Amino acid sequence: MGKLIQATGGWPFSSTPAVARWVWTVLFQFTYALVFILLLCTLALYQWCLAALVIYIGFATLLGFLRSSVRAKYGIEHGDLCTDFLCACFAPMFTLTQLEVQILEEPPKQILEMPTKADISL
Repeated sequence: MGKLIQATGGWPFSSTPAVARWVWTVLFQFTYALVFILLLCTLALYQWCLAALVIYIGFATLLGFLRSSVRAKYGIEHGDLCTDFLCACFAPMFTLTQLEVQILEEPPKQILEMPTKADISL
């Protein structure tokens, strides 16, 4: 996921892409691993399951925002933030694969800018 953040930019630490890549890779991996550790702790106390769910929803939210950034960077017009979150929540590995393929196969597209008054002819 750090590679995706490095490719899209716009995230904290993106001013130094190599640092952003490692910081976000470690953060995403830590949150994903923590979910499973807390699920194992559910054997001792049920409340750990709720903590794992909250952390997983945070993980899915960050992944949904990442998917939205890739759509914006590569000019993909279909989809919205709600579908990005749903894909990240219910199919995170497929979402990551889709994002990896997108940045490997296509160059970023120019985002259309708003026309200026000089560009508009009456």
